[in-house]
Amino acid sequence: MKKLSLGLAMGLMASIAIVPAAFAQTPGGEIIIASVQGPPSLDAHVTNAQVARNITLHVYETLYARNENGDAVPDLAESVTVSEDGKTYNFKLREGVKFHNGKEMTSEDVVASIERYRDIGVSKTLVAAVDTVAADGPYNVVITLKEPQSVFLDNISSPRAPLAIYPAEEAAKGANEIDYIGTGPFKFVEYIPDSHVTLEKFADYVPNPAYTERDGLAGKKEVLIDKVTFRFIPEAGARTAALESGAVQIVETVDGPTAERLRADPKYIIHDVLPFAFQVIKFNHALAPTDDVNFRKAVQAALDMEEIMEISYADINQVDGGWVFPNSPFATSAGIDQYNVADLEAAKAFLDQSAYNGETVTFITDNLRPNVDVATVVQSRLEAIGVKMDISVADWPTTSKIGFTPNGWNFWTHGFGIEPFEGPGTVMSAWVGGSGQMVPDPEIDRIAGEFNAALTDDAKKALFTEFQQRMFDNMVAIKAGNYGLFQVTNDKVENFVSFRIPRMWGVTLAQ
Repeated sequence: MKKLSLGLAMGLMASIAIVPAAFAQTPGGEIIIASVQGPPSLDAHVTNAQVARNITLHVYETLYARNENGDAVPDLAESVTVSEDGKTYNFKLREGVKFHNGKEMTSEDVVASIERYRDIGVSKTLVAAVDTVAADGPYNVVITLKEPQSVFLDNISSPRAPLAIYPAEEAAKGANEIDYIGTGPFKFVEYIPDSHVTLEKFADYVPNPAYTERDGLAGKKEVLIDKVTFRFIPEAGARTAALESGAVQIVETVDGPTAERLRADPKYIIHDVLPFAFQVIKFNHALAPTDDVNFRKAVQAALDMEEIMEISYADINQVDGGWVFPNSPFATSAGIDQYNVADLEAAKAFLDQSAYNGETVTFITDNLRPNVDVATVVQSRLEAIGVKMDISVADWPTTSKIGFTPNGWNFWTHGFGIEPFEGPGTVMSAWVGGSGQMVPDPEIDRIAGEFNAALTDDAKKALFTEFQQRMFDNMVAIKAGNYGLFQVTNDKVENFVSFRIPRMWGVTLAQ
């Protein structure tokens, strides 16, 4: 998709400025959200982009979902029983759940969806332990694992690339070939690339009767508005202007100075969310010179993380090198002595030990301003030790398509948010099999495998400590720090509670 120019964004803003008034006569109304980018796909199985799940988690649901605290709880499943050997999971499905096409969800749909995810899911390592999936009547699904896996419910409830349940006939289709049909509280209306996605209330939605209130991505999903539109406005200034003109009611994120200015105006509510994500800098281990551990250590030693985080996420960041959030029970100091060294002489010493021969390296990034800022700071620091770098900026779909292949890039920076929210198992899974670094790391694969099978918290903590040490010792990737978001709503939006996605259930709009 093409980058939305400021002029086009302002034109779109002008064209939608009258929408709130137009919908004022409609019960429930329409909420318009200013989104930083368009999604690379609305097929939930094949993308782990934040901008995609902001939308898709309104449309699709999973057997288990994450609550407010990140715990796995029932969603489309009513319950699960686990065999004594920990290898067989018998899911009882909720009855009477409807897809957006009117069909009732049954075990046939669940089996087909899981099998599709095992085949083409972008995070299919989450279900790598699955041996067989079978229907046992219309409302029971039996999953057997190759080996016991203590994190299995965590894995299948991951919202990173959701294991969404599709109608069986859609699950039979290839990647990005489906009709967007789910069981969620909103149904798909239209997707106009470079412009917007519109969803509308699913009138036949069947809430989970086990819940009485909103709870993370599970809980009671009560829809009180008629429509929600995610409008793509990449330029930060254009998003803010759209909010202040009334063209949009919610902005996914604004920068620090804008948040402080708007905080003084009673027409706006600022929602501080910190920590929201890691800022990661990935290395492509399949391509020289980032295939050389000494080169990677030279980069780590050169970088000043305070500089990176304060420039990219001013006023809402934490300089922290741990591979889980600081408040996690798994937080450890392993390897931290190698974090935020900011020593150019030490970096040059590592560079001299590497095979770097003066070639130009490529840093890819999407056009989100903080990510471009990170790339620019890294470029400046590496030039100081004699490394030549080109920065290649594109939209997220283009950048992510390159970044998940072993060619065309040496560095890639982006947010890493849903993984630490879910916990250490999911953080590790992003590097299993070389999925993040393009070349498998046998030690990480071993540690992650043992972690998934571990049955006690003490064993899991010890293994995660090994993992974090390995991330530093082999310099698998760099974590620059934690960042947060300033989400903004105007005073027309009521009952909004900030979370990992801008949840539109439970929200009302003053008419």
